[in-house]
Amino acid sequence: MIELYESQRAMRNMRKAAMQRGVIAILDVGSAKIACLVLRFDGTEKVSDAGVGSLAGQSGFRVIGAATTRSRGVRFGEIAAMGETERAIRTALQSAQKMAGIRVDHVIACFSGAEPRSYGLAGQVEVHGQTVDEQDVARVLSACDVPDFGHGREVLHAQPVNFALDHRSGLSDPRGQIGHTLSTDMHMLTVDGQAIQNLAHCVKRCDLELAGLASSAYVGGIAALVEDEQQLGAACIDMGGGTTSVAIFADRAFIHADSIPVGGHHVTMDIARGFSCRLEDAERLKVMQGSALATPADERDVIQVPAIGEDDYGQATQVPRSLLNRIIAARVEETLEMLRDRI
Repeated sequence: MIELYESQRAMRNMRKAAMQRGVIAILDVGSAKIACLVLRFDGTEKVSDAGVGSLAGQSGFRVIGAATTRSRGVRFGEIAAMGETERAIRTALQSAQKMAGIRVDHVIACFSGAEPRSYGLAGQVEVHGQTVDEQDVARVLSACDVPDFGHGREVLHAQPVNFALDHRSGLSDPRGQIGHTLSTDMHMLTVDGQAIQNLAHCVKRCDLELAGLASSAYVGGIAALVEDEQQLGAACIDMGGGTTSVAIFADRAFIHADSIPVGGHHVTMDIARGFSCRLEDAERLKVMQGSALATPADERDVIQVPAIGEDDYGQATQVPRSLLNRIIAARVEETLEMLRDRI
C-alpha cells in the first residue's frame, strides 16, 4: 500500500508540473481505437491538482491537437501484445502532436477493463478545533476502513461521496463549519494491478511520463452527463469494442463502476457468423446498415452481404435488413441484461 501511495503521489506531482508548464496529453486506450488529445493551459485560471477529474471543470485549457487510430494489441480493455499497442499509441500521439505543433512529454491514460470493483468506505473523527479545517478533512479521509480487496489489485479512484457533521448529513464541503464529530462516506474503485503495470510500462516505452490514470467509465460519465443528471442520479453506459462499462453518479458524486468483457466486437462476430461473411464486411454492415431498434421498413429493405471468399464484385446474398437488426438487438439486449445483473 505504501508503494501504491508513493506512485500516486509521484503521478500527482508530475501532473501538476505538466500543467504548470502548459501542455499535457490525454490518452484513451480502448479495444477498438486509441484516441489522443493534447491540452494547452492558458494560465487564465488556476488548475487544481486534486485529481484527474478536476480537469473536467476547468475552463483554463483548450484542445490544440486530436487524433485517433485503430487499436492493436488490446483485448477486452487490457494489453495483450505490448509491441502492437506501443506502435498504435505512438501513431496516435505523433498525429496529435503534429496537429498541435508541440511535443508532449506527460500523459494521462484512460482505460477500460482490468476488472473494476467498487467499495463503500466510512470514517469518523473528532474535530480538533471549533470549526472544520483541511486537517480534519484529511484525517477523516484517512480514517476510512479499507477492506481487504485482495492481492494483486490497486486503488484507482478514492473519492468522498458525502460528509456529515454531528447529525447533519449531505454536506459536500464541511470546511469552515462548526461541529464536533466529522464523518464521511467514500467510494473506492480498485482494478487489476497487472493491467495497470502493463499500461504504465507501455506508456514508458513510448518515451512518455505517466502523469495519471483514470477509468474510462468515470471519465466518460463526467464528459457525457450534465450536472442535473449527476445530481438526480444516472448510469452512463459506454459500449466499446471489447468491453461495456458503466459509471453511476448520484448527488454529483461518482458512486459505482463496473465493466463486462462484452462489446461491439461481439456484435460484429455475431453478424459474421450469422451471414457467413468476412469480419470487415460484418463491421461495415453493422455501422452503415444496422440498428438495434426495429422499424416497419426493415422487412422491405434488402441489403447485400458478400460471402466469405468472394470479392466485392462477386455474387452477394440478399437478406432483409430486419434479419441484421435482430442479430444486433439480441446481442445488445443480452449485454445490457448482463450489465443490469452486475449493477
